Amino acid sequence: MCKLSDFDSLSMGPLHRSYIQTELKMWHEAYLPVGKTVLDVGAGCGETAFFYLNHGADHVICLESDPEAVVHLRKNFGGDSRVTILPFHVDSIKIDVEGSEDGMVFETHFPVRFRSVRRLGPDVRLWRLEKKWFSVHNLRIGIAHKIRITILDRLGL
Repeated sequence: MCKLSDFDSLSMGPLHRSYIQTELKMWHEAYLPVGKTVLDVGAGCGETAFFYLNHGADHVICLESDPEAVVHLRKNFGGDSRVTILPFHVDSIKIDVEGSEDGMVFETHFPVRFRSVRRLGPDVRLWRLEKKWFSVHNLRIGIAHKIRITILDRLGL
């Protein structure tokens, strides 16, 4: 198990550092065990890549769209062959991982609603995020991040 102090050497802004402070315990509960290859969508500054590598992953594929976070991600892992950095914004996600579902974790900071689109077989179903929730979800994320950053700035963190 890693500790908060293990992340001290990582380059990141105050928002991502606050994620570690508030979520590290949950990561140990929800993200473990990890497989040998991890796809980290919304990789931030590499704090979860660091977590995965320290808990048994051989390779982490980091997908991140925030340019500021990508700068930190490259500082932290740009020369590390165990990490692939993909600096892209994703507009649509399709996941069909045939057997990797056991290790899949879907994290969101706000409630979302999925609806069943189609049953493909006795154990296979397609799900879609409801659009009306998605726009509300994005609005909530934007507001929460602004509030969190404002609070961190006032606290000098």
